This record gives sequence, C-alpha cells and structure tokens, in this order.
Amino acid sequence: MEYKMDPKLKRRLSKIVITLILMTFTFILLIPFFWVILMSVRTTGEILRAPYGLPTEIRWQNYYQLMFDPQIKFYRYFLNSLMVTGGALVLTLTLSCLGGYGFGRRRFQFKYRGLLLILLLFSLMLPRQAMYIPQFVMMSKYGLLNTRTALILLYTAFAVTMSTYLMQTYFSQLPEEFEESARIDGANDWQIFWHIMLPLARPVIATLVIFNFMYFWNELLIALTMVTKSELRTLPLAMMNFIGENRADYGMGAASLVVGMAPVLILYVALSERFVQGMTAGAIKG
Repeated sequence: MEYKMDPKLKRRLSKIVITLILMTFTFILLIPFFWVILMSVRTTGEILRAPYGLPTEIRWQNYYQLMFDPQIKFYRYFLNSLMVTGGALVLTLTLSCLGGYGFGRRRFQFKYRGLLLILLLFSLMLPRQAMYIPQFVMMSKYGLLNTRTALILLYTAFAVTMSTYLMQTYFSQLPEEFEESARIDGANDWQIFWHIMLPLARPVIATLVIFNFMYFWNELLIALTMVTKSELRTLPLAMMNFIGENRADYGMGAASLVVGMAPVLILYVALSERFVQGMTAGAIKG
C-alpha cells in the first residue's frame, strides 16, 4: 500500500526546508559584513597574524582615531559625501518625478514623445567608463573641476535616466480617474501632481531613494576623476588612503567601512516597508 503524506505535514516540511535554505544563504552573505566588523576592533598586526581569527581584545581605538584625529579629518570627508549625495538625490528625484509624470500620463502626449523616450532609454546602453574623459573635459571647460557641483551634476546625469523610466512606468499604471476626479473638484495640474499623484508614488520614490543613495554614497571613479583637492574628497576616496602603496592600516580601513555603511543601513531600515512595496509595484493588478 502506497503511503501518502499528510498535506499539512508536507507544507510544513516544505516551509522548514525553504527556511533553512534561506537562513544558510543569509548567513553566507553576512559573513563578510561580520568579518569587517571584527577587523575594525583589531590592530593591523593581529589581522596580519590571523586574518580570520576572533579578536583577543575589543579595541575601539580605530574608531576613536578615525573620528577625532585631526590629521585624518574623516568627519570632513563624511560631510562631503553627505552634501554631494543629498544634493544629487534631491536633483535626481525632482527631475525623475517630473519627467516620469510627463512621459507616463496620456494627457501630456506631444509630438516625438515616443522617440524622446527611446533616446532616453538608449542612453542606458552607453558604458559609463566611455564618458569619463568627455565629462572631465567638459567640467574643466566650465571651471567645475574640484567642486561638489561637478559631482552632483554627474551623479544626477547617470541616475536620472533609469529613475525617470521607473517613475514613468509607475505613473502610466495609475487610473485616469484620479486626475479626472481632482479636476472636477477644481484642482489644477500642479495640485494634482503634488497632492495626489506624488503621494501615490511613495513606494517607488522610496525605492529610488535607497538605490540612488547607495550609488551616490559609494561612487568612486567619478570622484577620483573630478576631485584632486584633499578637502573635497568623498568617503570612498578617503578610504583609499588607509590601504595603499605606502600604507596598510587594515583596522582603520575596516572601521571606516563600518562607519560608511551606517547611513545606508539606517536609510534602508527607515524605508524598508516602502522599498518592498516599490519593488512589487505593478506586479499585481486588480
């Protein structure tokens, strides 16, 4: 007689197996994160003797020196990254929300709209590395080298295309009845956009905030190309100084990584619920 497993037991076992697999993958992904944290409370000598070992003593000297040593000036690099990231993020969201709304709603139809959208998407196919030299020449011509303005403009230029496309996709799925009802109540175009359409797009905006913040915060090559003055360095440029040809302070470098990860983690925790909603936006209709 063939044995048939109880459906409830089968579902429970399936959930247990899936949970164990996901926990295993999560643990593997978190290993580098915990390894960096352990490195940040060890000296360089301890790290070289036992790279994967546990610290014999928790040392906070790396963090103290990182934040308060006047020669390192880490706080200045941190503030530079905050200003550049914040400026680029505000500019990117402003342009992408307005552009996405214009491309996504039927009442804003205009000639060559489709061609313009295709050209916008075509720019995503261009490799970023091929544009660094032309951008350097352009920024040099306009006197923007060694300025935060250059970084803000270039970061925005790289991020606004995909952000606009995502906003256009979301706005195009919203029913026309929202705008029609608001117009009957006497709302103008700006009021409809600001008070109705933009609040509905909060999940997608949260997704763009997280992705673009991570890109701006961790970007290295553009900053390395456009900035040579030490007082204008961003956080990734400053981290390079801890491990180089003539210096290898692994403990300090790990501490700078932990401090650099903190804003991204805080932002993700604050927007995690909206982030999940934004990632699944449009997946289910009805």
